[in-house]
Amino acid sequence: MIPHSSTIQMNLQAVFRGLLFSCFLFPLASCRPEFVGKVIDRSEVNEKYDYVIVGAGLSGLVVANRLSEDPDTTVLVLEAGSFDKNEDFITIPLLSTGNVQSLSTGARGTVYDWNTTSSLQSTLKGRVISLPAGKVVGGGTVLNGMVFMRGSRSEYDRWEQLGNPGWNFDSLFPYFKKAENFTPPGEELRNVWGVDSVPQYHGFRGFVQSSFANFVWPSTRNYINAMKEVGVSILKDSMGGNAVGAFWFTLSKNPRDESRSTSQAFYKTDRPNLHLLVEHQVTKINFNAAGAKGPTVSGVEYARGKGDARQTVKAEKEVILAAGALHTPQLLMLSGIGNKGQLGTWGIPTLVDLPGVGANHQDHLLLVTVQSINVAVQTGNFSNATWAAEQRALYDEKRQGPFTTASGNFFAFLPLAKLNNISSIISQARAQTAPAYLQSNPNPSVLTGYDAQLSLLARDLLSPNSAHLEFIFGDEVIIPGLQQPFSRGEILLNGTSPFTSPIINPRYLSNPVDVAILSAGFDYARTIRATKAMQEIGTVEIFPGTKVNNTSAIEDFIRGGVDTLNHHSGTAAMMPRDLGGVVDPKLRVYGVRGLRVVDASIVPMLPAAHLQDTIYAVAEKASDMIKNGSSGKDNE
Repeated sequence: MIPHSSTIQMNLQAVFRGLLFSCFLFPLASCRPEFVGKVIDRSEVNEKYDYVIVGAGLSGLVVANRLSEDPDTTVLVLEAGSFDKNEDFITIPLLSTGNVQSLSTGARGTVYDWNTTSSLQSTLKGRVISLPAGKVVGGGTVLNGMVFMRGSRSEYDRWEQLGNPGWNFDSLFPYFKKAENFTPPGEELRNVWGVDSVPQYHGFRGFVQSSFANFVWPSTRNYINAMKEVGVSILKDSMGGNAVGAFWFTLSKNPRDESRSTSQAFYKTDRPNLHLLVEHQVTKINFNAAGAKGPTVSGVEYARGKGDARQTVKAEKEVILAAGALHTPQLLMLSGIGNKGQLGTWGIPTLVDLPGVGANHQDHLLLVTVQSINVAVQTGNFSNATWAAEQRALYDEKRQGPFTTASGNFFAFLPLAKLNNISSIISQARAQTAPAYLQSNPNPSVLTGYDAQLSLLARDLLSPNSAHLEFIFGDEVIIPGLQQPFSRGEILLNGTSPFTSPIINPRYLSNPVDVAILSAGFDYARTIRATKAMQEIGTVEIFPGTKVNNTSAIEDFIRGGVDTLNHHSGTAAMMPRDLGGVVDPKLRVYGVRGLRVVDASIVPMLPAAHLQDTIYAVAEKASDMIKNGSSGKDNE
């Protein structure tokens, strides 16, 4: 049974009293509370709920929150991971982001990470790439780099152009704002550094906090001047649909205690109609016998671990998959929804032949280049234990200093037209045909869908309104990041056990256009270093160094050095079924009734942006669709 709300309130009050006492004694200690509601045990799971949500990550908790606003709607969220314990490597921005790895790698590689890896990537000199993914309440919002931003209008408008009516920037804009609780820059940031914002671009009543770091690395001034020197616009606020240029970025950070803000804030512990069961993994989606309109979801099967007995729970209205772009397609395939040939390989009966499941994988890639600078206060100082301890004490005692940052404050998103020597890239991209660089023997619908995407990618190569490369600026690094990849990967089954990770083959840099764009980004990083502004602080490239100075050597460096930005998407794409789509514009899975997907796997084409704000908006929009009568059982 769901416990009475008064019982939950008593539990809440007891924990908050303890929390307030701790905060009174240690007013500058982190007061980000651990989860304070009653987490149900398996024995307390009801026989049925209106909605069963698979995954308590970013999107799962948003949808759970919004659906359970109606006290007569019952919701169960099933999560394979546990809660974090407010460890420093979770809450403190500089440690949590893992951007200064001599201090911390954040939650990556811990119990809060699925610790998945790619298959061997022949296009990356035979490397296997680590692919962190959140196995924790809050999902990727506990592991990510905390950057909170949106892409440009044209990048979301392409979703609609791929056959998804009502999915464009204007339709998403109110949902971007709905999720956000924005804190404008403070007086020092405004007056000393010129940080600004446009209130109309932000929300102020959402659950996820967004704010600027209250410490600015001194080299930021040089990067700003360098951008002006090369003719890059400095944006007042990038959140209104134009993110092409250089700008100050916000973090998913609570300014009251300078700690990470995650989607855990969406979990409302005082709602007796909302249940959360942690440390239990969904193993299969269950269906009733197929009727005239196809199979109908009846619920899900779940277990604590591989050797544990399987349990079932019924969903009266819908099952909502929010397991993320790496695991949602795996669960669909294990349940009989996917490419018929792939399912047959493992002896899984085909419920719906849906070839797009696991296809169309996309990700952003980064390329680290290293430099030295001559600045008194810089990230390199953390190698000095005394200095590092002083800065940590400043954070612990006053919530000030570099530990409030993600190791940077300012970056640039640039269109291809801004870079050097791009004519060959344009020619190469526009001459391509869809089959040339996809996996061998792609399904015809997947091929048709990629052809539609390829046309949009080629069309926008010279657009001034869309960014192709990100440049992350730090004291010791300039990191070009590929934003509109031409390469497509796939997720495949690795057996019939849900406790075995799927085969994740991103096929990074399988399309040579991606290599060419990163090469242009590598060259432009050197252009930035050579500016007068950067030379004023003695900037010198030390890795890979000046010996890497020709096309062949640069490509070799790129293939040996690129890494993931962990923005996996597209593996259950929202597109028409004849384009290899998996879900319709209402996010309902084709061919079945009562099953919806709400996570990054539905994104048909990546925007040029760090992804969390986009997925918050997707989840908010999906929640309204569900609440406003878009039944998951209407899809055929």
